[in-house]
Amino acid sequence: MVIPGLAEIEARVIRTLEAKGPRIGKELALDLPDVPSLALWQACYKSRELHISHFASYYLRFDITRGDQVRLSPSILRDFLSFTLFGLPGQRDRMIERQGTLSNYHREVSKQKIDVAQEVMSSLLVKMPREIRANVCAFIAGDLAYFLAHNEPREHAGLGEMVKGSDIDIIVIYQDLSDEIVKGIENDITELKNYYLRHPDYRHEIDFIVKSRAKMERQFGYTDIHDKIASKIAYESMFLGGSLPLYMNVRGAMKRTGVDELIEADFEHALHDRKHAMRTLLEWTSGELDEEIRSLFYFSQERVEFT
Repeated sequence: MVIPGLAEIEARVIRTLEAKGPRIGKELALDLPDVPSLALWQACYKSRELHISHFASYYLRFDITRGDQVRLSPSILRDFLSFTLFGLPGQRDRMIERQGTLSNYHREVSKQKIDVAQEVMSSLLVKMPREIRANVCAFIAGDLAYFLAHNEPREHAGLGEMVKGSDIDIIVIYQDLSDEIVKGIENDITELKNYYLRHPDYRHEIDFIVKSRAKMERQFGYTDIHDKIASKIAYESMFLGGSLPLYMNVRGAMKRTGVDELIEADFEHALHDRKHAMRTLLEWTSGELDEEIRSLFYFSQERVEFT
């Protein structure tokens, strides 16, 4: 396949925007199906004619396929496809209106998934005696905590069936509970997980972790990759249910240990690397993506539609 030059791609993007108005990267990729994603991204970002508007919130991610390197999420490609709007001079009002609509879409989807997470926790908590509820809390993280969730169908890796977009990450923290009670909580969540995954009205993938407060606070030592991921998840968390005092104690431990400052420092490092990666990608001229360039453009764990 002959790949069009950047000038030709830019001209086609401009004609598309003239005809259809402001478009996000994914829509442009569908409009120009013969153009590889990196070439399209380069043409859009090198253009002096296009207006660009971003509406993602960025958060820290540890890429275990790149030596546990800190990265920013969404990836450069995912940011381009889902959270970057392109327009032309004279389309400013239409861009503002479209961006509001798109941002509201992700917010509404996130709220719907948070509602599902709250249903899960309510189903758990209502069965617990008061003395157990006082020693359990739950929070959510990831896309939902930043209101970036989507509902685009994707294949569940284990089942080979389609599920609705972003998964729902629930972390349950407990203190002063017996192993038997903890096992019962895990079994109940597993049952609910299967229900919401397979029910045709839901098809949501719920990932969960149940851990003790003592383990959570030990992980604030921020030593190995597992501790760092756990700390990062707690840092970006949103309270979901259970004991608010317990949740606030966990958050307070982050301040006491200083792990929040370490996470913020890693974010700054990831931001610097993101800028360097974008410069490298803009200068890439070899056409076929090698492993290094591909890893800069998107995370290996992502399912990428436009490559």
